[in-house]
Amino acid sequence: MLSILKLFLLNSLLISSALAYTPQEGNVTATLGPFLYKTNFESTDTGANSPNLGGVGLIALGDLNATGSLEIAMFKLHKLYFREQASNSIVEEKEIIHITMGYRYWINPYFSTSLSFYSSYSMGDPKIIHSTFAAGAEIDTSARDTTEYGFDWAVQGDIWSNDKMAVIAETRYSLSVTSKEKEKSDHYGLMLGIRYLIQEKFGKLPKK
Repeated sequence: MLSILKLFLLNSLLISSALAYTPQEGNVTATLGPFLYKTNFESTDTGANSPNLGGVGLIALGDLNATGSLEIAMFKLHKLYFREQASNSIVEEKEIIHITMGYRYWINPYFSTSLSFYSSYSMGDPKIIHSTFAAGAEIDTSARDTTEYGFDWAVQGDIWSNDKMAVIAETRYSLSVTSKEKEKSDHYGLMLGIRYLIQEKFGKLPKK
């Protein structure tokens, strides 16, 4: 939990001197950038741990008005899944595509938050990273499921911006609703990206 709070504090510091982007109906923007993340479980005495991992994210926004946008996002991740049974534990890894659909609320022109429903899809076979179970007696994790579901909550702010582009920082937490018993598969992370204004419904008026 402390690591999550540190991420949100870092995000707040990064956006403190940003110029403003003004959402307006009809605007379409796309944000692309690296995503640093980790699965939310503590290291164990037997050697299970959750390192920081790197992925890539793409976020598309369609502004509805000055305070709201529809959001679709996609992340490519190598996700870890931790599960315990009795005194044993297992960590499995799987490559996934994590897709979200939801709503972004603009608190002000440079600071926004979003809530989305997500579904993630397997892109390969899971592999065991760590296990204290006897060989062949391992319990399964959600890494062996084809699809997972849950909710994403994100906070984003502009570090720098002009009329067409912006550099953003975003913290994101993903809460799984399909985790197995005694499994930890939520993840959280920080994205640094470049947002580009693809479509502007109302262009600037010509100067007189």
